[in-house]
Amino acid sequence: MGPGEHRPYDHEYWTPPWSTALFAGDLFEAIPFNDQPTALYTVDEGPEAGKHFLGAIAIGFGLLITPTCDMADQHGGGSAHPFRTLLPVLPLGLVLEQTQALQASANLLRSRDTMHPYMYLPAVPGVIQEESVACLFRPSLVSDELLAAPPRRVAQLQPQARRHLKVKLAAYWGRVAVDPAELPLTERDEEQLRADGWPPSPYDDPAGPRIEPHPN
Repeated sequence: MGPGEHRPYDHEYWTPPWSTALFAGDLFEAIPFNDQPTALYTVDEGPEAGKHFLGAIAIGFGLLITPTCDMADQHGGGSAHPFRTLLPVLPLGLVLEQTQALQASANLLRSRDTMHPYMYLPAVPGVIQEESVACLFRPSLVSDELLAAPPRRVAQLQPQARRHLKVKLAAYWGRVAVDPAELPLTERDEEQLRADGWPPSPYDDPAGPRIEPHPN
């Protein structure tokens, strides 16, 4: 069992930015994670490398996990609050170099994506050329203004992958198993937020990297 049974197929993850608003699962570039505390252990000073990536993360790609419905003002439109939570997105190869416990489960991560601390992410064609993981255990808070000035959104998750993100967050933070079929595939009024032109919103840079169609 692998992609399509335990996680979406690779081609069901990424799509170019299309919405006038932000959605959980949106991917951003140049996110500052350098304010996070870091701790590097050696065999003499602490436990051997486990399954959690402990290295420093300065500026990189970030995956938005603030719930879609929590970002929008449900009455007057606009933004409900100025805070956004993002996860650092790191190359899988880099994470495997440090996390000895994860190395033995690398194929399981790719096929079933059942490792609680991470969400597997296939390459983003034209943006990120290698498979990655989002670190669920290292969220950071940024302002909505930072995401739009300058605009930093480079891709969005498709509905299947957005639903999978919710399943992963429930498994890590709630330690509960959620059947994807119990969750709606799309957000409420999702189609009403589809833009007619480019860029879709102030979060998208018309001169920025453009995601390429995934080779199915």
